[in-house]
Amino acid sequence: MIMRHRWWGLILTVLVAAAASAADRGLPVGRSVHRLPLQDPLADHVNYLLYVPPDYSRGTETDWPLILFLHGSEQRGDDPSVLQDMALLAFAKEDGDFPFVAVFPQCPRNTHWPPRIVKKVLDSVEAMLRIDRGRVYLTGFSMGGYGTWQTAAAFPGTFAAIAPICGMSDLPDVARLTGVPIWAFHGAQDVNVPVTESRKMIDSLRKSGADARLTVYPDLSHDCWTITYRDSRLYLWFLDHSLSEGSRIAASSLSSDALLDR
Repeated sequence: MIMRHRWWGLILTVLVAAAASAADRGLPVGRSVHRLPLQDPLADHVNYLLYVPPDYSRGTETDWPLILFLHGSEQRGDDPSVLQDMALLAFAKEDGDFPFVAVFPQCPRNTHWPPRIVKKVLDSVEAMLRIDRGRVYLTGFSMGGYGTWQTAAAFPGTFAAIAPICGMSDLPDVARLTGVPIWAFHGAQDVNVPVTESRKMIDSLRKSGADARLTVYPDLSHDCWTITYRDSRLYLWFLDHSLSEGSRIAASSLSSDALLDR
């Protein structure tokens, strides 16, 4: 069942009225590909795919939530067309009322998601579009799950919530993540990145007092991201978190049948 119309009440509740940004350049709605020049020892540019919801162009006084999505190792390189079939993008296109701007950077080849490059892409999009900076969310799968842990730790206070999927982490200090709500996902049968990687992170975070949860799919292996990104509960959970407590919504007030449409 497609969530069309069900998002609309959320959009009206979540989107914050604000003065139109002078930096809003009227980018076309839907998908567009961008190339961001860099002065970085790892790469001289980074590509990213941008998804702008249809309703973005219908008003000039609304700031939009944003999801920053980090892909896995197979999508690295200099060909952004490989980002076209990401499950989160497919979900956004199928649902006419998807209430997020979504950003899909492409990791340069021969490296693993440098947080500073991820942040530069985010800064670039925030400068171009009307983004609610209190509602910026980070997620990714496999190598992108690793990048999600690393980037959130490198830039505390940037993301309202994160969702790392089947990603390992070698963070020495989880205290840098205790202030951000976390929902991790993993397949119990994963042989690429064992589920113990997510378990140890969530256990450590909970001991540190973090708001951290873990969903384990007992019958899935490494690809547990497709089912996760096609489940509306993830996006509703994102929308229930904001860096500004005054703009949080009560997702519990939604009818239960709105929580899972696919």
